[in-house]
Amino acid sequence: MSPSGILGYHEASKHSPESVRRSNRGLDWPNKPFPYKDYAPGLRSIALPMPDAALPVSALDAVAGLGPATANDLDAGELGRILNYGAGVLRKRPISETQAMYFRTYASAGGLYPVEVYAITGALPGVGAGVYHYHPRRRALVTLRDGDHRGSLVEATASEPAVVDAPLTLVLTGIPWRTTWKYGPRGFRHLYWDAGMILANLLGLCAAAGLPARVVLGFDDAAVGRLLGVDGRHEFPLCLLTIGDGSPAPPVAEAPELALVTRPLSPEQIDYPQTVAAQDAGRLGAGDVAAWRSGLTGPAQAHDAVPGPPDLLESVIRRRGSARWFDLKPIPAQALATILDRATRGMPADYAPTGAHLVKPHLIVNRVEGLEPGAYVHDGALALLAQGDFAELAGFLCLEQPLGRDAAATHFLMVDLEAVLDRFGDRGYRVAQLEAGVVAGRMYLAAEAHRLGATGLTFYDDDVTRFFAGHDAAGPSPKSCMLVLAVGPTTRRLLPLA
Repeated sequence: MSPSGILGYHEASKHSPESVRRSNRGLDWPNKPFPYKDYAPGLRSIALPMPDAALPVSALDAVAGLGPATANDLDAGELGRILNYGAGVLRKRPISETQAMYFRTYASAGGLYPVEVYAITGALPGVGAGVYHYHPRRRALVTLRDGDHRGSLVEATASEPAVVDAPLTLVLTGIPWRTTWKYGPRGFRHLYWDAGMILANLLGLCAAAGLPARVVLGFDDAAVGRLLGVDGRHEFPLCLLTIGDGSPAPPVAEAPELALVTRPLSPEQIDYPQTVAAQDAGRLGAGDVAAWRSGLTGPAQAHDAVPGPPDLLESVIRRRGSARWFDLKPIPAQALATILDRATRGMPADYAPTGAHLVKPHLIVNRVEGLEPGAYVHDGALALLAQGDFAELAGFLCLEQPLGRDAAATHFLMVDLEAVLDRFGDRGYRVAQLEAGVVAGRMYLAAEAHRLGATGLTFYDDDVTRFFAGHDAAGPSPKSCMLVLAVGPTTRRLLPLA
């Protein structure tokens, strides 16, 4: 399918004041999807311990990819740290005598958690070689296949070097019904936003442990789906993350079809063909992967060391929560500079071998000490695009939500989508949405390290593009907004109780 295929989805799933008012969708609460993937009893489960002590690395260093020179041993304990802090349930909030809300370690729109995590391992100490599903509430691995199946991933990724040598590869998958239940076809975007939020945690935890990690987006979709036992329609692979090195994968092992029974998500599942078509638009087959993945051109962006608070990464992940209100107070310019510096360091990925990145934050600054209110762009440093009070406009652009208006700085994560699709084909849409999720997830962590609040927001697509295109002389092509992240002081947050 040509890039026009995914652009058709992008156009059809845009928000505008008219489309939002027309939709008027009610929520069928009795049909709300269950937020966990539970397999039928009988599969072996391996409990993953929580670590005894936190890694002595600050959140800001970890988000920047800085860690110790010597790597921690990759064993059951370290895998438990990575998965439990990266994507697990650490907190709950009682809502009645018999019910509680369980919060995971990353932001998810509507608390719907549509992303699942799988682990394909060699023989790690405490965890035998196998294919596993991670259960975030139980903090456990559920065994789907015994034996070392890493060779299947090597084949599916056209021998991506990081996959060849990794003792552990995580696969993030998306279950669209969990998010389309509330957001309709636009929920396809949320799959990649959530996956990016998880990756921000995982990449930081790997850096803090000294473990090399690499995001892989070039893979044979059908082959990875078969290995995990997912059908590519109701659940499909989003991305891979390799962790560790120096453990070459064995040849491909026999992997019979999996026919595992899972708990139904809800009484009635509604399929949205637009989400399946959007995913299919970027599919790669066995012969397409090597040609697709050849990397971005150009040097990596340089970053100077920017100081910041020393709060440890695991402490920051534990206390992170989404702001529900912002105090109308300024934040220091240095804090904003540090947050942007850490968030925009290119993530290690197969399509970007130098760490180059596609997302360019555009900001509406309302209250930042030492900065004039106005519109800015960040490309290694902040540059003023237009001076003025745009607070009310920021609120309007963020689906008329006060959080966009009241934030000290509202960040619109923009991408030259036309250029990305020209370079990567329809699969570039996944790249752009996922990378925006990673940048937003890093901003969450960096803001929390400064004891500031943050929250992700949706937006009126074309209105955002028109506003910044009218001021941004950085390039001739209007940029598309992928995601919005608002940052500011807050004394009231949806912070779950321990």
